[in-house]
Amino acid sequence: MEPSADDPREAEGVLNPASARGPDGDLYLFPRMVAKGNFSRIDRARVIFDKGGKPSGVERLGVVLEPDEGWEQNSVTAGVEDPRIVFMAGLKAYVMTARLVPESGWP
Repeated sequence: MEPSADDPREAEGVLNPASARGPDGDLYLFPRMVAKGNFSRIDRARVIFDKGGKPSGVERLGVVLEPDEGWEQNSVTAGVEDPRIVFMAGLKAYVMTARLVPESGWP
């Protein structure tokens, strides 16, 4: 998955995706999208496969997690990154964790 030149939310990169197979059997990526100023969000994309089973592209499905509260932002940067996803059978649900950019920025 490469950054889209048409999307300013991806201006500084698309990286570090989590992945999971959905109940539909499709493979989904949950990459960190980095906008100008190191403002990060987590997106969701479905992987598209060719007839031979080789990944050939992605269908972007939109933002699933982004900082929207004041305490999730600081004067230098804002965002969430490093998503991880697991299916919890007891809950019959997928659970995502992500790292919140710390108040002081990165050391």
